[in-house]
Amino acid sequence: SLEMKLKYLGKLDLRIANSYHEIGRIYDFKGQYDKALDMYDESLKIRLSVLGHNHPHIAKSYNNIGVTFEKQSRYDEALSMYSKSLKIRISVHGQNHPDISKSYNNMGVVYEKQGKHDEALSMYEKSLKIRLSALNHNHPHVAQSYNNMGIVYRNQGKLEQALSMYNKSLKIR
Repeated sequence: SLEMKLKYLGKLDLRIANSYHEIGRIYDFKGQYDKALDMYDESLKIRLSVLGHNHPHIAKSYNNIGVTFEKQSRYDEALSMYSKSLKIRISVHGQNHPDISKSYNNMGVVYEKQGKHDEALSMYEKSLKIRLSALNHNHPHVAQSYNNMGIVYRNQGKLEQALSMYNKSLKIR
């Protein structure tokens, strides 16, 4: 249990941070977003104190906080978290890593929800470029990129372009 881990490991142990993080994920899945954010914050505090500001686990924390903000329609806060995650991921992995594509994709989703179609499309294009380079061209994440781009084109009324993207996604799937 978390209480036993705290007693034996102390508060500044990465295993404690991971427990908080996983509890946060469960709350997030249950739709208990405020509790999820509390757990993510506890995890992030420990991770920052142990790992510093430039570590993949910190990027993951920011990303998951962003996901929760997005579910709450707190889009500006979600974008801020995704941006923090992206900066760390680029610093750690370089420009062409699948985690970078996830950050761009997540930012695209938020921009699309805000009705910022051009910004969304730009993020999806960046994500797709990385995915095509770093992953197999028939990878499910490539299909996801095409599908997301199709959504933008559909919402812009560009139905032929949307159909093209959806067909590319379908072919992979």
